[in-house]
Order: sequence, then structure tokens, then C-alpha cells
Amino acid sequence: MKITKLLSLFVAITFVLTSCSNNETLSEESAKTNLLKTYKVKRDASGAYSVDFDLENNVRTDKVINHTTNTNEFHLFESDYATSSKVSEELLIDGNKLSIGFIDTNLDNRSTITIEDDNVSSIKTKAKSSSILKEYSVSSNEDGTFNLYFKVDNQVSVDFVYNEDNNIYEVHLEEGKSSGVNFSRNLEKVDGQTLKIDFVNHLSVASKGTYAKELEDTRRKPRIIIVDGTDLL
Repeated sequence: MKITKLLSLFVAITFVLTSCSNNETLSEESAKTNLLKTYKVKRDASGAYSVDFDLENNVRTDKVINHTTNTNEFHLFESDYATSSKVSEELLIDGNKLSIGFIDTNLDNRSTITIEDDNVSSIKTKAKSSSILKEYSVSSNEDGTFNLYFKVDNQVSVDFVYNEDNNIYEVHLEEGKSSGVNFSRNLEKVDGQTLKIDFVNHLSVASKGTYAKELEDTRRKPRIIIVDGTDLL
């Protein structure tokens, strides 16, 4: 009888210790938070790009250029020292692509923003004059949604379309009746799917040797592709 009681007591103690250990593990995992709170990628009126982002308190940032993927990587680490929670960086497009990566070492995940656009330093005068998108920005929110803001030239018609076949938010721009120059949209990203935004510029150009007929030149730039950490798991 004593052996049975001792065995029961041993099993009970083992169960309690295991439960406490599991609870501590779950508590530690639930205590982990995103070191990156929000970010904003923007292109100003000159065509230059920059990124601003907000961090949790006491987070160290190391910027690394990943030459293999040609990505501006921001590695985020918890720190014992007080650091600035707001970071701003100017960025340069290499060729016609800009890649930004946030590596959160606390949650061991990675978020990337890829932008296909013209390099402002190599844009020809003609291309500059034909651009009807003046500036824009894409910013993340803590609730998982994104804000798109942009400004267009005068007398530009703006139409928002969601391309279900390709899962792309399209912003169609063409010369015409204008309802303003400043626009914004709140965009939702489906879990596990990439967020894609295309500015579709419909530019009318005169056909070579013909003044009466016009051809439409369509440019899908800028193109923004956002992949968060959960998409990469």
C-alpha cells in the first residue's frame, strides 16, 4: 500500500513539474512580440526613395546589404540599452528594383518589400515628362492592414481595380477628368498571400508618322510586392 501511495505521489509531482515547465514555455513564447511595429516606404516628388519605421523600446538595428539578393536588410535585436524607436533611411534603386528586408530575431521571421521602378538617376527627360504619378507611400499598420497614399498630376483620372485573377490591387492612371490629386486607400492582406500593388499608367503617344491616330502605352510602374513573416513560414 505504501509503495502504491509513493508511486502515486511521484506521478503527481512529475505531472505538476511538467505542467509548470510547459506553462513557462508557453508564457515565454506568448511574451515574445514583434520588434518591428510599423514601417513606411515612400517615393517623393524627385523620385527618391526612403523608409521610416517604428520599433518597440530598446531594439537595436543593424543595416546590412545582402549582395546575394541585393537587399537592404534591417536586422532587429532586443537591447539592454535605450535606443531610438524611430529610424529613417534613404534608399537607392539598383537598376530598376529596390528590395527591403526586416529580420526580426525575436520571432525569427522576415518581412520583405520589393519595388520595381525606374532609377531616378537614369530616367530620361521624356520619361520624366510622361510620368503622371508624382509621389506615393505604402505603410503598414499594427492591425495587419496597409495604407496606400499617392499624389498625381493635374487632370489625371484615377480608377481602383482589384485583379482577382492575379491577386493584384491596380491603380489605373490616365489623362482625363480629375476628381483631385491626393488619394488614399486602406488595403487588407489575406493571411499567407503576398500583397501586390501595381500603378498602371495609361500614356497616350502619337503614332510615328501619324498625327491623327494615337497609341496607348501602358506602364506597370511602380510595382510593390509585400511579403510578411507569416508568408515565409
